[in-house]
Amino acid sequence: MSEHLREEEFIPYLDARLSDTERRRLDLHLADCAACRARRDELRALLGVLGEWEAVEPSPGFDAALQARLEEEAQRPVWFGLRPAYAVALAGAVVAVIGLLLWRSVPPTTGPPPVAQTPPEVVEPAPGGETPGLQAGDELAALDNPVLLENYELLEEFDILFEPAGKEEKKL
Repeated sequence: MSEHLREEEFIPYLDARLSDTERRRLDLHLADCAACRARRDELRALLGVLGEWEAVEPSPGFDAALQARLEEEAQRPVWFGLRPAYAVALAGAVVAVIGLLLWRSVPPTTGPPPVAQTPPEVVEPAPGGETPGLQAGDELAALDNPVLLENYELLEEFDILFEPAGKEEKKL
C-alpha cells in the first residue's frame, strides 16, 4: 500500500472495534509501513497514559460553596453588577436610540422657504445699441446682477432682449 492510514482508522484498531477483514487489512499495511507503525505505537502509548489517569475528586465543601456563590450572584442587582465599560456602552446606545427617535419625529423640510421673485427688469437698448448704465465693452458687469443670474434660463430664451433692435423690429 502506498497510502498511509488515516487518523480515524487507528483508534478503532487500537480499541479492537474493527471487523476481522478490516483488522487484517490494517495489519498487512502496518507490516509494510514503518511510518504507520510508529504512529500506532505513539497512539498506543498515549492511550496507555490516559488509561492510568484518575479524575480528581472535588473537595467535600465544593458543592456547598458553588451553590452559595450562585445564590449570591443571583441576588446582586444587575445594573450595578455590570462592568463600567458595559454600563457606558449601554448608556451610549440608549442616547443614540433616543436621538434617532427625536430626529425621525421632526418633519422633513422641503427646501428653502420660497422667495418672492420680482420679474426681471427689461432693459431697452439705447439708440446707440448699448445697454443703459453700462459702458461699452462692460457686458460682463451685467453678470453681477443677481436678477439676471437667477433668471438666466428664462432670459436665454429671449435673447432678442439683449440684441439691438433693427428698424423693422421697432415698428412692431
